[in-house]
Amino acid sequence: MKFPLALTAFKPLLSKIKNSGITVLILLWFACLIFVWWKGADFVFGEYKPFETLAGRWLTTAILVIVAIVFISWKMIQRLKTLEARQQEDKKKQHNPIREEIETQRRYLDHWVNKFKRIIERQDYQYVLPWYIALGIEDSGKKTLLKEGGHFVELYDSGEGVGEPVQFKLLSNEQAVILCPKHTLIAQQDNIENKPYLYSKLWNQLLNWTAETRPRQPLNGIILTIDLYQLVTSNKEQKDQYIKQLHQRLNEILAITQAELPIYVIMTKLDRFYGFESIYETLTAAQKESVLGVTFEINGTTEWKLELQSFWQDWLSQMNAMMPALLFRDNLEKQNQIFSYIRQLSTAIEVICPFLEQLIANGGKSFHFFKGVYLTSSTQTGKIDNVFVQSASEQYQLGHQTYSTWAVKNTQPYFSYTLFKEVLFSFPNLAKESRRWKKDYRHKLKLFSIVGGIAALGFIGLWQYYYYKNHNAGINVLEQVKTFKEIKISEQLDYYGDKQLPILNPIREATLSYGNYHETQYWLKDMGLYQGYFIGPYVEETYLKLLQLKFLPAIMNGLLVQLNEAEPESEEKLEILRVMRMLDDKTGRDDNFVKDFMKKYWSEQFKGQKALQDNLMSHLDYSLQHTDWFNGRLQGDEILIKTYQPYELPIKEAQDELSRSSIYNRVYQNLKIKANSVLAAPLDYRDEIGSGFDSVYFSNNDEFLKIPRFFTEHGLKNYFIKQDSHLVELIAMDSWVLNLKENLEYSDTDREKMLERISEQYVNDYIATWRSALNNLDVKEFETLSESITAIEKITGGEQSLKRALQVLSDNTQPPALPNEEGKTLQQAVESLDYRLMAHIDQSFSDEKSVLQSADAKNSAIQSIYQKLSDLHRYLLSIQNAPDSGKAALRAVQFRVDQKSTDPILELQQLAKTMPQPVSRWLEQIAEYSWRSVLKSAIVSLEVEWNEKVVKKYKLYIKGRYPFASQSQQEVPLSEFSRFFAPGGTIDSFYETNLKPFIESDLSHITDENSSLIRPDVVEQLELAKRIKETFFNSDNDGIGVHFSIEPLSISSNKRRSVLNLDGQIVDYAHGLRKKTHVVWPNSMSNNVESKLTLVSVAEKSPRSLVFKGPWAQIKLLTSGKISNIKAGSFDVRYDVHEGYATYRVYIDESDNPFSWDMLRKFNIPETLY
Repeated sequence: MKFPLALTAFKPLLSKIKNSGITVLILLWFACLIFVWWKGADFVFGEYKPFETLAGRWLTTAILVIVAIVFISWKMIQRLKTLEARQQEDKKKQHNPIREEIETQRRYLDHWVNKFKRIIERQDYQYVLPWYIALGIEDSGKKTLLKEGGHFVELYDSGEGVGEPVQFKLLSNEQAVILCPKHTLIAQQDNIENKPYLYSKLWNQLLNWTAETRPRQPLNGIILTIDLYQLVTSNKEQKDQYIKQLHQRLNEILAITQAELPIYVIMTKLDRFYGFESIYETLTAAQKESVLGVTFEINGTTEWKLELQSFWQDWLSQMNAMMPALLFRDNLEKQNQIFSYIRQLSTAIEVICPFLEQLIANGGKSFHFFKGVYLTSSTQTGKIDNVFVQSASEQYQLGHQTYSTWAVKNTQPYFSYTLFKEVLFSFPNLAKESRRWKKDYRHKLKLFSIVGGIAALGFIGLWQYYYYKNHNAGINVLEQVKTFKEIKISEQLDYYGDKQLPILNPIREATLSYGNYHETQYWLKDMGLYQGYFIGPYVEETYLKLLQLKFLPAIMNGLLVQLNEAEPESEEKLEILRVMRMLDDKTGRDDNFVKDFMKKYWSEQFKGQKALQDNLMSHLDYSLQHTDWFNGRLQGDEILIKTYQPYELPIKEAQDELSRSSIYNRVYQNLKIKANSVLAAPLDYRDEIGSGFDSVYFSNNDEFLKIPRFFTEHGLKNYFIKQDSHLVELIAMDSWVLNLKENLEYSDTDREKMLERISEQYVNDYIATWRSALNNLDVKEFETLSESITAIEKITGGEQSLKRALQVLSDNTQPPALPNEEGKTLQQAVESLDYRLMAHIDQSFSDEKSVLQSADAKNSAIQSIYQKLSDLHRYLLSIQNAPDSGKAALRAVQFRVDQKSTDPILELQQLAKTMPQPVSRWLEQIAEYSWRSVLKSAIVSLEVEWNEKVVKKYKLYIKGRYPFASQSQQEVPLSEFSRFFAPGGTIDSFYETNLKPFIESDLSHITDENSSLIRPDVVEQLELAKRIKETFFNSDNDGIGVHFSIEPLSISSNKRRSVLNLDGQIVDYAHGLRKKTHVVWPNSMSNNVESKLTLVSVAEKSPRSLVFKGPWAQIKLLTSGKISNIKAGSFDVRYDVHEGYATYRVYIDESDNPFSWDMLRKFNIPETLY
């Protein structure tokens, strides 16, 4: 990449930024954040605007921040893991005897890389030049070869700033980088004391560094230098050792680099052979720089041996062909040298081939391969030897023969210049790529292919989706238009817009089938398939006409009714007028204000119909955005002018009416109206008190608990106070609403006077709003002990419900703190408008807030309340947690009735009398409802006992039996009747023991109610039971007994005598003197007793009788006739028996009438008491 000239100086920095993943992520994060807040409101995803609202943008920002925190945390964790691993490694190194050498080598490599980067100036510096490794045993001539023949230099001195010299050199020139390890790393004679495996580890570190630095192709080849003279003259043992060392190093290179590399074998020190000078002294400079050797054509096969032998044979042939000319030209000594040199090299091939063959033998497994064999002489030392002579000397034991050194005037490299320049580095890509890298690459390629395939499928699917989306949208437009044409337009008078929905909905659906094309600003919408630009405007034109001619007039009809019904010159009327003006004229329109007003308007009319309200609101929202009724009339649209005519006069009359009111009232009303749209949602007392509200309080009207932000501390300081500078704007709004044309100018004095009047009205409304909220807040009635305990826990526990209720008031009525220093600053603070207003408001609520004064003090009012409530909590908890909570509650009631002790409820009542309102009312209610919960708990317990002791016996022996069911064949046994109704009997004893305190004692004085907690029908039945007791049982508790008198009145003429037998008590009568007879019931407790009436006929006929048997026979007999002449103390009863009759008069006690069927018939004990 070429940078502009102006950016040349920043090229290194830009390269780093361009290739830094973390930097890209950071920039992307900031770009997302900026986009969300800059363009987020207009961004559309499908048909949804995810960042349109402020809450959506803040939520997205929070998500981005969380992502950043998670990413930073992850990086920190990774960093900590790295540091921990490094610390662990350092700990190991502290005990590692070769740590210093390893660190020295690592530092050298780091320094070399930094310097190499600065020279190359590319991020892919490691692949700019091919890398080779030069192998060779000690004195193999590789260093001299590289320096003299290849002109390689060391970029970074091995002893420069890294401590001890390293065991290799990194050499480079314009063509390649050469790793040149010393003989110590090749031989790896690790015999240094206290430093085991030093050279082995250094060697492995070097190779691993190479593989990490160049993961794809760690090395491009191996340059193997072999001292040809040493190879030819060495014995078998030395050759084996030589091969072992080099083969081991080659194996390690293969294992770490995971790649087979070409080996360039360079036979050095050709000048050591006797006769070298004589045969090569006549070469030209070009011939000396040429290549002496063979580059194999076929890579990685055994054919190299044939090519080498062929080259060797050709080389020898060439020298043999040159020999005659050389022999005739030179003297005898040189002739011997030439002949000897050729003969020595002719036998060298027999050593070289087996040596190389054994060197790369790897048991059939893949291994490095030979690319060429070359012969060089990098420098001439003058030291020579004759292989044949030495061999003959050894054979005949003549000792080593020495040769005189030949004089070397100018040393020069032979056969290396072109070798390095054109041969060795001409095949950098013969080296195979690392199998490890290829495995990773294939894995990445597979992953990329999968991801790419999924992406391609996703792209195709997305394209298909958008195609069908637009296709279906087009079909939907046609269907909706068809539906619209089939709908008959309603002629009914509409006041809310709901009657227009049948025609509006289909045309809106058609308009928005492609989404809102107004909000679509980029041409690649729906991958270029979006058709809303072409179809939307045509359908929208019809939709807008319907909105202006049908929907808006319907809303105006309803608002006109509201306008006419509103109080004259009221804030309500001004607000309605403002909405009507905004629906008409877009120039002063406040969309949010109109929508908030209409939302309340529709919610009152269509309660519980959220779908309908949302439907209406969607049409209104579109109308506010795209219609301008007023502007259309100005442009002469006759239809709009005609449509507006019904509202023109009423609106003008309202404007005239409101314009006659005080400017102060109008500005203040506009101030309140504007505040509703500027400030946040009303302060909800329920939310401010917290989660304990529903457990402690209830309100008669929730609207009083929603305090407009205009009447809060925030509204006063941040809105009302600052309106001093916006009075002109408010007057302008007032003028726009009332259509006032004149431009009035107000002096500073006028503005101050106006502000003073408005402030006074504001403070009064402020106080009244909070007063209404407090007066509307009452303690909820507790149904059970658990509710009472929970409510007290909410007050005294963490929720602090009572304190929060007062604290919210205090927070919004507290004047600002004054500065500590006196003087001008204090005076200004005292005279400031916010302080004066808040001080006035604070004074109005001083009693209410006095409870919170010194809240942390031990004897403060709030602490006293908490103490009494805590006592009450323990009192109620002791009742609830008792083994039988009902019994415990009953005992508490008995103690209260007997006045044996005071309880926390009474103490709380006494404390409530000393507290200001509303705290006094709340404490009274807590005490009242807590006591009622105790009473209810006691009654619940009694109800169980009531059913067990009373209701059960009633159902078993009494219910449905005579005399309580007159037609029943079963009778109540007198013994059971006595046990149930007698004084001290079942029902009487239960009443006296348990129910009497609830009915007769004054337990209702703790409440505002005077009724008993026992159900009225239960009390009525108890009264009946008492009457039954008093009727059938005497006060001396002598058992059951009823006394009455009976007198015969008459018998029919065909009967001469009547005999009335009442349990053995005889009343005999024959036409004549009537006599009262005193009768007792029961006269016998026997079940066989009978009562009978017998009439004796005048004729000689058998007497006829009316007979009843059993203990209730007497009552049955006396009530079986026809009763008449009922008086306070008597009644007559007539018996018709066998064509005759007899009439008797029964005298009874008026208050204790055992024959009163109403008393017995109505007796029916309920199972529940409350």
